[in-house]
Amino acid sequence: MLTRVPIIVDECSPVEDGMEKIKNPYWHTAIACTSIIVLGIVMIFLPGIIGLEGFNGGFALSFLGGFVVIIGIITVIIVAHLARLFDNILKKENILVHWTYTPEDWKQYTEEEHKEDKTDKGRLFIVVAVIAVIVGIIMCFIFPDDILLNICIILGIIAVIGLTAFLSQLAAYRWNKKYLGEVYITLDGAYFNRRLHIWKGLTTKLDGATYEVGKQSLPRVTFLYSSQNMAVRNAYAARIPVPRGQEEAARNIVTQVRAAHLKE
Repeated sequence: MLTRVPIIVDECSPVEDGMEKIKNPYWHTAIACTSIIVLGIVMIFLPGIIGLEGFNGGFALSFLGGFVVIIGIITVIIVAHLARLFDNILKKENILVHWTYTPEDWKQYTEEEHKEDKTDKGRLFIVVAVIAVIVGIIMCFIFPDDILLNICIILGIIAVIGLTAFLSQLAAYRWNKKYLGEVYITLDGAYFNRRLHIWKGLTTKLDGATYEVGKQSLPRVTFLYSSQNMAVRNAYAARIPVPRGQEEAARNIVTQVRAAHLKE
């Protein structure tokens, strides 16, 4: 029978004190997004207020305002939902574990994670670039009169993808160097180094959870999850290092999360 892992904390950093310092940014974002709705409402009624006739742009402005209102409402609903999920993760009764790290361990993790992230992004870039080149070659055969244009488009796509991959891994590296990491893990998500990972909610689901011991200096728990984005699912990974002495707790956490979300 599975047993709930007790909340594990650093003696000098109790859960209650740490949680009091954490602010939920999603509620602030949701409130800020209401300004979008207000803007849309103003646009709807503005033609009547200023006397702008419908066929002189009034109808178009009101229609655009209605569209802005719809977008604003959808945005507020989504962000408010994320805010509630964030609140649930930070509830003391939901926390499986709270880990902090020594500066030495965190620095080592940061460098190892950066190296692995660069490798992953590099492989993804190569795959996408090869696909883009193949598509470009096909387009050159289909439209032989636009070969130069096709080449420019493909090179542009490859450049954008490469720049995006480079900036994303660089941003993650700088973020980890900026803050000394800590993590709160629950059955449905984790708040790791000031970033929220959710594998239950909206269209998000857990795809895998593992305890790993490899070449890295510390063991780690890895949560693989994905969310629906239009016609495709975007995949994410939360690789969380395990502090020394917490290996058994980490294994227990993985077992509980898998039991809660994965049918085996």
